[in-house]
Amino acid sequence: MYEKRNGENPEEECKTRVKIYQIDLDRDQGHAAFRSLEDLKKLTGKSVVDPSLYEEVFNAELDPKSLEELFVQFNSEWHPLHRGRSMSVSDVVVIESEGISYLVGEIKGSSPQGGSFIHRFTDLVEYNLEIESLREQNINFEAHDMVGLRIPAVESGAFFCDSVGFEKIAFDESQTHKPDNLMRVVYVEPNRPAYEAAILHDLEHMQKAVDGYIEPVYLEDGLVVVGNEEAKLRGMAGNRHIGNIIMAGPFFVCGESYEDFCSLTDEEAASAMNRFAGPEEISQAEVEEDMGFTIYYAEPMGGLS
Repeated sequence: MYEKRNGENPEEECKTRVKIYQIDLDRDQGHAAFRSLEDLKKLTGKSVVDPSLYEEVFNAELDPKSLEELFVQFNSEWHPLHRGRSMSVSDVVVIESEGISYLVGEIKGSSPQGGSFIHRFTDLVEYNLEIESLREQNINFEAHDMVGLRIPAVESGAFFCDSVGFEKIAFDESQTHKPDNLMRVVYVEPNRPAYEAAILHDLEHMQKAVDGYIEPVYLEDGLVVVGNEEAKLRGMAGNRHIGNIIMAGPFFVCGESYEDFCSLTDEEAASAMNRFAGPEEISQAEVEEDMGFTIYYAEPMGGLS
């Protein structure tokens, strides 16, 4: 996701790729899964994470404000490209940032239900709006202004999900594993820049990627846009224009081979990224106006009326 720096410096674009690795239970002969670094040290005599046990289960562009936010997201929320289990102890998160997204504020407080919360912001407007909202709700909180401190929202590197928090570790991704049937695609979401991703090449995960039944749109250059056939009926947000139609909801772009989908080549990926790079502003009214049905009929045969 592209974010804006706040404060006195000029605005710059920041793009963050998040990768999540989980231990493959079939490879885990030493029972390292779900163990903390302290447990690993007791088990093996050293708190070293073995990357050869791990498989990549998520690789996409997000806009996390913290590692703790990612932990909550991958335990309580759903992401269409996630192909693993809920995040837990022993998972490894790799953050790759191009540029740095800076925090402008942090709000700590207690919810009326009794739980505590920490909200971090990289957008000054959102930070101030949240303060105003909490005051209107009479919720107790503390707000810490970080505009001048220039604290990175999320540091680049590999982080082990420990029993409490995350610990930065050395992690050789080249020793990890990926499924054999991954398909290279360009993934396009409403109101976000497109980015390269990988989807398991089976119906279940392709449907998961678009949140419903798939519908292909074949482009003249040999690319295939695969979207949700019920997106407009379900009121999904407008995404991109393709010719005279509006695609709603998330979609992915892939190649075509012998009446089947296939991975993009380097050239095709570059073409798709160029075509769908920037988000489009499409109102819900425009999406609804683009809905319609075409009815075909034939003349009665055999003199029937």
